[in-house]
Amino acid sequence: MKFKNIIIFIVFISINLSAHTLLVDVINNKNNTITIKAQFDTKQKASEAMLRLESLISGQILYKKRLPYESQLTIDIPKEQYQIVLDAGEEQIVKEGIAPIEGFNKFGSKEVLEKLSKNKQDHDELGNTLIIFLFIGFILIILTIYFSAKNTNKILKELKNK
Repeated sequence: MKFKNIIIFIVFISINLSAHTLLVDVINNKNNTITIKAQFDTKQKASEAMLRLESLISGQILYKKRLPYESQLTIDIPKEQYQIVLDAGEEQIVKEGIAPIEGFNKFGSKEVLEKLSKNKQDHDELGNTLIIFLFIGFILIILTIYFSAKNTNKILKELKNK
């Protein structure tokens, strides 16, 4: 019975390891401003998360500020291609920036956007792989403890019988 409870506990813990996902909405206000709203999938606000707008052409940080308590900011759209980076510590989201009404002054290459997208996919796959290996490791540890205890009890019974 204890073994069953341990397995249930491990499954519960492994499910909760990935249950805290950051959600970001970028809204075009149609007046050369965007509103960025962030929260976790648990409805918890992402206040104090670091918001950056990074140029895709020069790599410079165009805007940097922590989200206020309301977890949303309205900011002017940069005149050059950019990406939106929201860093909440344990999780980071990268989104493509919205163009201003008159369009961007400078155009970056699509290769930059594709490379950023590929890096994000690689990061997500690594996180999922890590969770799977941790789960398998926990199961193997529990099985080792279970069989070790079982064999120890068997040996102790044999010694008592002699």
